[in-house]
Order: sequence, then structure tokens, then C-alpha cells
Amino acid sequence: MIKIKTPLLLFSIGLIISLVSCEPKSDLATMQEDLKTKKTNLSTLKLEIKELEGKLNMLDTTSALKGVAVNISKVMPSHFEHYFSVNGGFEAEDYAYISPETSGQIVEILVAEGQKVKKGQLLVKLNTSIAESSITEIETALELSKVVYEKQKELWAKNIGSELDYLRAKNDYQRLQNQKQTLQNQLDMAYIKSPITGVVDDIPKNQGELAMPGQLLMKIVNLQNFNFFAEVSEAYLPFIHVGDKVNLKLSAYENKTFEAKITRIAHIINPENRSFKVQIFVKNTSGIIKPNMLAEVTFRDFEDKEALVVPSIIIKKDFEGRYVFIAVKKDGDWFAKKKYIETGRSKADETMLTAGLNIGEFVIVNGYNQVVDGSLLSVK
Repeated sequence: MIKIKTPLLLFSIGLIISLVSCEPKSDLATMQEDLKTKKTNLSTLKLEIKELEGKLNMLDTTSALKGVAVNISKVMPSHFEHYFSVNGGFEAEDYAYISPETSGQIVEILVAEGQKVKKGQLLVKLNTSIAESSITEIETALELSKVVYEKQKELWAKNIGSELDYLRAKNDYQRLQNQKQTLQNQLDMAYIKSPITGVVDDIPKNQGELAMPGQLLMKIVNLQNFNFFAEVSEAYLPFIHVGDKVNLKLSAYENKTFEAKITRIAHIINPENRSFKVQIFVKNTSGIIKPNMLAEVTFRDFEDKEALVVPSIIIKKDFEGRYVFIAVKKDGDWFAKKKYIETGRSKADETMLTAGLNIGEFVIVNGYNQVVDGSLLSVK
């Protein structure tokens, strides 16, 4: 029996496994490359076949009635407009956050949430007992001070008494008058009135609670006039102007749209999102607009009244650029001709052309996928 040393046996087995495993990978890479090459050749052959078929159709006069059925459209100048849309929100032009100017207990709330109020209408009464008591005391002291002042004034006019007594009496009288006016102003502050005409939207305080300066007592909003604000990319800055007409579509009302005008364009670009603010004044004649309601605003950023426009779907692209097929007539027959174009702006299903087509040419709008350069056409 022949004995094989263990290390030599293991080395031989490893070598065999390595050779076996490497060979299929090499074959796989070769096959993948071969498949890629054949696919490329097949695409090229298909394109060449189509071109040859088109040329044969042009030379075969007996097949004049067998052309590709297409529809054509004459290229003529038309009115073209381009739009873009952004979202924004409404803010009431007139709104007020009512806060008392002086501290006091709420004695009476004279309006309710949802109630319409007029400018100057009394809304809330605060406790005025301390101010009223102080005014009563001042009035009593003021009466005495007035008598003393008038007496001193008469004596001084007759050169009786000292000037100092007269000036002291005058000063006391004027000081008490000023104190009374200050207390009267404080008393007036206890009667809180509406600064605008509008609707009471919120009353967070209740009767009997303490009202203090800086604390919200009531919200009032005027629902007649609104400002709509939207953030617009700085790329559109050259194309929109104050006074331009825009269309607003309310998010909450799918079919509700209305026209308005731009009233202000901000002069500062927001560095965080490279946008600027646009303000649009809106009169809420229908009454459906609410503060902070969202809407979509549509701006027109381009207009050409003599543009050449084609359906976007007929535009194709290859390595040389974008192109369309036009129909040209030769010896009584229609043939397809490939024509490269330059495109401008697009909207919906239309694209404006900046070069490549001329007025009066016929572009293929149906059947364009079935033709190649030179295909015989059957124009419907």
C-alpha cells in the first residue's frame, strides 16, 4: 500500500478546488461581456433596419398607399404662458390681542366669543372701587385747596401776606388737580374697549379672575381684509412684480379659486432657504377665509404672444439632442423628416420651441412612434 503524507494531500486538494472555482468565474465574465456586445449590436441593427425600411418606402413608388398612418398639425404662432405655484397662508390685516393696562379683578365681561364688535365698544369692566374712593378723597381735598388758594390770591393781590404762602397754596391746588387726573386715567383704564371693528375670537379669562398687564384678556379679529404671504425662490425674482395678477386656490375648498394682485415684495432674501416673501391683499367678500388658512398661489413668470408650441409628448431625444418628426410633401407623397429642435419652457402638455421649426411646417402629432426619417406617410 502506498502512503501519502498528509500535508502534501491537503495542498493538492486545495489546488484542485481553487482551479475549479476560478474557471466558472472567468467563463461567467466572458459570457456577460459577450451578451452586452450582442445587445448593443442588436439595437444598432434595429435602428439600421428602420432607416432602410424608410428609404425603401421612399424609393418604392408602388407602395404609395401603404404609408404609415399619421395626423399632422401646422406650426403657427400662438399665445404661450408659463406658471409656477407655491403654498402660503392668510393673516388678518386687523387683529388685536387685548390686554389690560392696569391690574384689577374682572367685574363684568360684556361680550361673548363669536360676537361682532365695533371700534370703541366696551368689552370688559375691572374693579374700580379703589380708584373711585381715591378720586372722592382727592375731590374733597381739592375743594379745600381751591378755597385756600383763592384766599391767598386775593390777599397777595392786596399786598397782604407773604409770597411764599401764596405760592404754596397755588402749588397744593395744582398738585391735587394733577392727582385727580391721574386717578381718572386709571379709572378709565378699568373700562377696556375694542381698538378695532371685528369678531371676538377668544376670551381666555372669566369673570372674577384677576387681570394683569401683559396677560391675554381677549382676541379680536377683523375678517374683512386679509394678507396672503408666500415664500418664493429667489430664482423667480426677475419675473414677478408688484401689481401682477395671481390666482389663489384655497386648500380647504378644492374648487374655490379667485384672482388677486401682488401688493408687496420683500427686499430681503432669506439666507436659510434662498427665498423672498410676497404679500397679496385679499378682500374676504365671501367670508370663507380664516386666519392661518393655507392656499396655493399661482404666478405667471413668462409670456410670449407669438410662440411656436408643440405637444410635449411628440418630442424625442437621442445622442445628438431633442427632435420631432415633421411631414414634408414630395412628388405628391408625404414623407417623415427628422428635425432637431431647441426647447424652452413647458407647461402641462405643451412645450415652447426656441429653434428648429419654422412657421407653416407640419409636425406629426399622431403616429410619430411608428415612423423614422424618410418613412412614407398616409396623412389623415
